[in-house]
This record gives sequence, C-alpha cells and structure tokens, in this order.
Amino acid sequence: MADKSNSHKAQLHNWYISEHEFFGKMRKIAHGIVTGHKKLEDSIYVHSSEVKAIHVDEEEEEMVITTGNSVYHCPLSYWDFKEQDEYPNAIPDYEQLKEKYNRAIEYPTIEPGKVLLVLANFCKFYFHSLYYVPEDSESGEPVDYSDWASIGVFDMGMNKDIYRIVADGCGIELRYFVRSQNIEFYHMQLDDCPLYIENIGNAVLYASTSAGIIRLDPGDRKEVTEENAE
Repeated sequence: MADKSNSHKAQLHNWYISEHEFFGKMRKIAHGIVTGHKKLEDSIYVHSSEVKAIHVDEEEEEMVITTGNSVYHCPLSYWDFKEQDEYPNAIPDYEQLKEKYNRAIEYPTIEPGKVLLVLANFCKFYFHSLYYVPEDSESGEPVDYSDWASIGVFDMGMNKDIYRIVADGCGIELRYFVRSQNIEFYHMQLDDCPLYIENIGNAVLYASTSAGIIRLDPGDRKEVTEENAE
C-alpha cells in the first residue's frame, strides 16, 4: 500500500531506473508514475532528469532517488522489476532487493459476490486493481481481468481518455472517462453484484456514478449507492 504520510513528497510508483551511455558516460534515468510533485499532475508517467544519487531507506521501505531537480521517494513494493531486469547493474545489490520486495504488494479484498474497484492517484488512469470472487466459486480465487486505455471522441468532438476493465468469464465490465482526480463511469455492467470503490492513494478522488458523485478520501471504501453520494 502507499504510505499516506508521503502525500507531501514527490513519489514514483511502478518505477525503475534505466542506464544508458551518453557521450561516453553512463547516465541513469528514473521512470515511473509521479505523485506529489510541485509542477506535475498526479498519475502522469514521467522520465526524470539524470539521476545523481540513489539510496535505500529500509525503515521507510523506499528507494530515494535524487536528480538534478527533484528528490523522489519510491516505494520498493511498487518497483517495476520486469523493466529493471533490463538494467540490473544500475542498482547496487539489485538481486537481493528484488528477492525481498518482488510481489510485496498487498491487494485489497472483499467478500464473495461483491465487486471491488481499487483506485489510487499513483496509478495510471487511477486504476489499481479489481477484485471479485463469485459466490458460487468452488476455488474461492478471484477472477482474472483485462484492462486497457483508449481514446474516444465525445462531447462535440472533444477527445477523452477512456479506461475499460472486463472480468473474465462473467458479466462484469466497467468503463469510465478519466479526468483530473476524477473518474466518470459511462458503463457499469455488474451482473447484479454490488460495487464498492476503494481509494488506497494519498489524494482525494471522486467517482461520478449512476448513483451520484462519490467522494473518496485516502483509505475510504464505499459502496456505490445514493446514500454514499454527495
């Protein structure tokens, strides 16, 4: 989970550090989804300026990356090890760190028969994960899902980012427009299951739903009902 106390810090999630040769010198660049930056909006994927220093803060379980312009606090559980595997020499003691923190994210869960949509400002398009176990499931395992972004043309020709999540093998599909700190559902197919939305980030998010606009403070989990709408 994201550390809620870090809302005032510049952070990178789903991050890694690449290393390239420029004019005969090896230089490092950090990549990831930014939050808490003074000049950049949350949830944007960025490439940093040249990395000047890195060190592991084991107490905070984060990598502190210093560039010429910023200091980024990067949760080790949200390290993109698949990308980092391409540049293992960019990180001292990389294999030991990978062994300790790979698959360290704890995903939120909910009771069978309920759908949980997990959002965070540190995720691209605010989507973190979807959790759903059918009530008649013999295995008790959550269903797999596919998710992807696209661009549609709506509102008198205006382009909007669209995010779509489809659960495998059941009638659950969610689609929403993406705005700043806000998602706006335009399709909610739930197969008669109740939908809950949880915010595990460190900034307020809003969800415009068929029941009304739902405010989600950091740590909030709310069912999509008129009683929970503003």
